[in-house]
Amino acid sequence: MEPGTILLIIVGVVLLWLLVDILVAGGSMTGGMMGGMMMMASNPVGGVVLLLLLALGALVAYVAFFT
Repeated sequence: MEPGTILLIIVGVVLLWLLVDILVAGGSMTGGMMGGMMMMASNPVGGVVLLLLLALGALVAYVAFFT
């Protein structure tokens, strides 16, 4: 896998994370990722979305480093 592809995947995951953080965390941008995760996990829909994002991040990391 080329370095540009890995960088593109990482940028895409970060942008997706920020988009979901903006949408689920009450429409406000949080100061840090830990604050965003706490706000997302504090409501039922946010908790499910957070678990899906963590699973997606783990899958991307597995594909990027072990295939």
